Amino acid sequence: MNNGKFFQFAIPVLIAFASMVSLQQASAQATYSANGAVHTTIMGTSNIHDWELISSKGNAAMMLQMDVSGNITGIGNVYYDIQVNTLKSKHGSQMDNNAYKAIDAATYPTIKFIGGAGAIKSSGSGKYSITAPGKLTISSVTKDVTLTATAKVNTDKSVTIEGSYKITTTDYNVKAISIMLGAIKTSPNVTINYSMTVKPQ
Repeated sequence: MNNGKFFQFAIPVLIAFASMVSLQQASAQATYSANGAVHTTIMGTSNIHDWELISSKGNAAMMLQMDVSGNITGIGNVYYDIQVNTLKSKHGSQMDNNAYKAIDAATYPTIKFIGGAGAIKSSGSGKYSITAPGKLTISSVTKDVTLTATAKVNTDKSVTIEGSYKITTTDYNVKAISIMLGAIKTSPNVTINYSMTVKPQ
């Protein structure tokens, strides 16, 4: 191969390689974690009053891809869990213990979500909307769900994520919470709110 043909072949290859390296440098992927500080609130109603079960202990991790400007360009490998017995109400241990019994926390102590690749869309000013398909496990049942959330990139490069998801507890074999010999009985329609600030690990 003479020099003219060599350079005719080599230059496009070198340009393609340089472009690939530039793209890799322009976008970095890393694991982000909440380090056990996930806030979860389960909200519901009953025939007497509304109620909440709140936990400030939970785990969350995900892969986030960011460009050199700090914009999120991708999300995947989403994981979230809480231990059922960390959920507490404002109505005392009777409400809490009945909730654990309804979920069968002795047998199924963890509520968790596992997702693969999600979709992320910028809404400007470092804020995003997230759509994450995956599997939600509560008590003895695992279902395919799609969680949604908003995300905000903070000045320290951490990311605050907030969202909610509505479920019908009977779809997960969770019985209605019954208090005072059935005088107070909860509705099967509840909303799970979740918020966390994840940081690169």
